[in-house]
Amino acid sequence: MVNKIPANLKTKDLCLIGIGTGCNKLISDFKYIFDGKLKIVDFAEYDIITSLPKNNNSFYVCCTYDRKGAKKQLDAAGLKYKIDYYFAEDLFCLLDDMKESKIAFVSYPGSIRGWLKSIIFGYAAKHAIILPENKYGAVLKGRYESDRIGAGRRILFIYALYLILGLPSALLRIHSKKGNYSSCDHICFCDVSDSVRFIKDYPTVVNKVITLEELLTHTMAPLYMRAVYFDRRQNDCSCDTPFNTVWIGRYGTARLCDCPDFLDISCGNIGVTDISDVWHSPLAKIIRLSVINNTYTFCNEKLCARLAGGKTTESFLERREVIERDHPLTLNFACDYLCNLHCPSCRKALKVKNDEDEDIQIDSCIDALLKSGWLDKADTLLVGGGGEAFFSGHYKRVLYDTNVKRNSIVIMTNGTLFSRREWDRLEGKYEHVSFLVSVDAATKETYERVRCGGNFERLMENMDFLSDLRKKNKVDKVTVILIVQRANYKEIPDFIRWAKDKGFDNVNLSHIRNWGSFDDRDFYENVSMFDKNGKIKPELAAVLKDPACCDEIVSMSWNPD
Repeated sequence: MVNKIPANLKTKDLCLIGIGTGCNKLISDFKYIFDGKLKIVDFAEYDIITSLPKNNNSFYVCCTYDRKGAKKQLDAAGLKYKIDYYFAEDLFCLLDDMKESKIAFVSYPGSIRGWLKSIIFGYAAKHAIILPENKYGAVLKGRYESDRIGAGRRILFIYALYLILGLPSALLRIHSKKGNYSSCDHICFCDVSDSVRFIKDYPTVVNKVITLEELLTHTMAPLYMRAVYFDRRQNDCSCDTPFNTVWIGRYGTARLCDCPDFLDISCGNIGVTDISDVWHSPLAKIIRLSVINNTYTFCNEKLCARLAGGKTTESFLERREVIERDHPLTLNFACDYLCNLHCPSCRKALKVKNDEDEDIQIDSCIDALLKSGWLDKADTLLVGGGGEAFFSGHYKRVLYDTNVKRNSIVIMTNGTLFSRREWDRLEGKYEHVSFLVSVDAATKETYERVRCGGNFERLMENMDFLSDLRKKNKVDKVTVILIVQRANYKEIPDFIRWAKDKGFDNVNLSHIRNWGSFDDRDFYENVSMFDKNGKIKPELAAVLKDPACCDEIVSMSWNPD
């Protein structure tokens, strides 16, 4: 990868040339990302190039899968690499607009441990080193070649080394413990809560404050762009979720999907960074590109039923037409993990109280959403993912503390705390109210095994009340969820019949995920009804042959075929 790009590149005219099979896809990808950033004045496709005119006022940018072959043709045509032409991937480094930034890695109010963490992880993030815990490391390494990744492989993943390399520059950029960072472009914190505290105490430097999350979204952007650009896999899935949906998770992490298991890439942190900048971040645009060009490069085809239902091929498909928006139509607010239950499908232990840092992070996210107006602008607001909507004070703040009548709310709940009192507070604040209720069992015995801490009788009373609301059309839609696992899979038909009898609209059968509650071997042998490759186990396949499972109200989070 070329690291040095001419300083006048952005002022010169760029002519895109595509060489070889599939180059039209590459040209379109480049134009989508760089239109507006660079002066693209012309483009053309070629099988073979024999001659091209030189022009001192412009560069050629070559888009090709065959870099070696294209270079031979361009050199033979009398053009000089890095003088007359560049390859498109040479310019991807321009997506990293923090590359040349002066960054102070700090903690607040100044703990040595926090400062060392910021330096260690900040140095790795600044240099786009793919750490072992990066979930997309295999994707970034496996689908294309990158000198930058090669360099990452040669660096031992020992955090002490990052500290040695990062310490000198970090020391030079910290001038005062009183917040005097005038010579720095950015002030980077490892912890979101530290950055929020710092902003409150030093509001004049708010535009300089970033977290490691923001740093990664910028420095890793060239690598993610290469992954999408060189991905030949095509899938005819029809999904435009990244164009209309944002999922706000723990610590304020924003993802462009309705489930982080399907697309787990952070586009930034709304608790620190301007919410509009997160929505339009470099990685957000790259993710949307993977939808337009049908590659879905970072989507999990094993877990997402929409993607698994599509056909994967290497034949290039027609690019998708999508609508670009300034804000999401669907906002999934899932910041708080507090819950009155401790189900093995979700967590190892009961969590009924946040620490101070967690409360600061969640409050900063809510403040950002209120300031942006997104909570009121969204067509649909989902609340309760990750925790219990009627247990968390933060979720209740989002649900109830509004003077604006919002359009639509979908409440994700375990149902045990939903009561007439809660309904009285909800009624009238939203035009449309729907529920997603995780029940996971058809009998008391199974319920108490999979929904630890729950009261089955109370749940059934609440579900009867919800059924009555649905039948009176006071509630728009009720979906009941069964997280399919070895402990409950035999009850699927009875669960469906119960839901139908209550007049509920949908039964969602979903994979159980291993979110750290089990070791892998135990999970796939004794918990999950799918193997490591996502293939359904025979016992579950047999149960799904029951006629009840073919009812129109049933949906599955996997491809039933």
